[in-house]
Amino acid sequence: MAKKTKSVLLVIACTFFTSFGQIFLKTGADRIIPNSFLSYANPALVAGLALYIFGAFLLILALRIGELSVLYPIIATSFIWVTILSLFILNESITHLKWSGIILIVIGVSVIGMVKT
Repeated sequence: MAKKTKSVLLVIACTFFTSFGQIFLKTGADRIIPNSFLSYANPALVAGLALYIFGAFLLILALRIGELSVLYPIIATSFIWVTILSLFILNESITHLKWSGIILIVIGVSVIGMVKT
């Protein structure tokens, strides 16, 4: 597998893990009890942080072999994954404006990918 392809796949995996991490952080934040320090150690928050750390590790691996100017814009796809995950896991709605934003992100990432190849 070419280094460029491998680095792009690593960043995409990074965005999946950090997006799931955001969902877990939101779920964990909803479980925090005011004035209770121990409630900050709930399993959802811990899982969210672990997913973020693993995502950061994948990003570091990708940056070792790829170009930052190509890889970093791909991180914007995490906005797409979080929106979709929020729809299915948190039962949040996706408005027309959010769909427009998703389309713009896809176009932007695609254009940057074409320019840099």
